[in-house]
Amino acid sequence: MKKKTWLYIVLIALAVGLSAWLLVRYSSAKPEPSVPSVTPRPTPEVIVKETEVEKIVEVEKEITSSVIEDGLRDIGVLVTQEYYFTDVISFSSVKKLFRVEVPFTETSYLASYDGVVTAGIDFGKVSVVKDDAAGKIVVTLPPAEILNVDVDPETFELYSERTGLGNPLSVEDFNDSIVTLESNVRQKALDKGLLLKAGENARAVVRNFIAGLVDTGVYSVVFAD
Repeated sequence: MKKKTWLYIVLIALAVGLSAWLLVRYSSAKPEPSVPSVTPRPTPEVIVKETEVEKIVEVEKEITSSVIEDGLRDIGVLVTQEYYFTDVISFSSVKKLFRVEVPFTETSYLASYDGVVTAGIDFGKVSVVKDDAAGKIVVTLPPAEILNVDVDPETFELYSERTGLGNPLSVEDFNDSIVTLESNVRQKALDKGLLLKAGENARAVVRNFIAGLVDTGVYSVVFAD
């Protein structure tokens, strides 16, 4: 009888121990996190709007005789050639009595100046005829002319001077010598071909101007005499 009682006690102890062990094991295990279900959103429909691009066509302005002529005339008076000089002034004056020179009254001086003579064209007088049939542009230029004789007073250099008795050098004498100088250098510039070069340079200006407006492969530039 005692053996059966002890047997029951042992079996009950084993059962309790097994139950406790299982309870501890399952309570200590971490549950795996549940992954929420994600419902994919529908892809929005991409709408491509076609924009109509308006093409702006710039109509090329017709290059007429008047367009070329007005453009050239806007240049105005243009210096196209310069002549630089260094020239000598020689002045002498003697007092006279009854048309006879009075001794020791001669006043004179010798000096030099630098300056420039400018020549050019008045483009305000240009005329242009554009001949589409012949493929040429006829330009009539006014003749080149001397525009200015500029004597630089700061370049004055005196070589010799003599003042006679009772005959001092006056402002009028000085001005007259400058006028003579300007006349002399003007003539020298003409002799050097100043106006010829000024005309050639003016024609080059016209050619370059027209080349910027029309196709010089189609139109030739002709200068009227």
